[in-house]
Amino acid sequence: MRKRNIRLMIRLNEKENILLIDKVRKSGLSKEAYIRYLISGYIPMEKPSQDFFDMIDQLRRIGNNINQLVMIAHKTGSIDIARYKRDIAELNKNILEIREKVLLPEENSDGNN
Repeated sequence: MRKRNIRLMIRLNEKENILLIDKVRKSGLSKEAYIRYLISGYIPMEKPSQDFFDMIDQLRRIGNNINQLVMIAHKTGSIDIARYKRDIAELNKNILEIREKVLLPEENSDGNN
């Protein structure tokens, strides 16, 4: 654990403080950690949504299923083609969902362009 014994005090105006609080909240970091990242030359990313973490969990489970199929195929010399195709189709579906949720821009719902 690092020892941090230098205390730093800064003054911000209201607008700067609101901006800092908003960016810190979106990142999921503490103010201190957020500022340390900036000082180190990194811009903290916004914390991904719960959908992102749920999809990653789904992909891990599918990967585990595929790994089990490979182990069985290696031991027996054969593979359950139907199960393999089902798992691959589910994997591809989840990859598509992740792309839609993470990469595609959201539609502006307030009616302003």
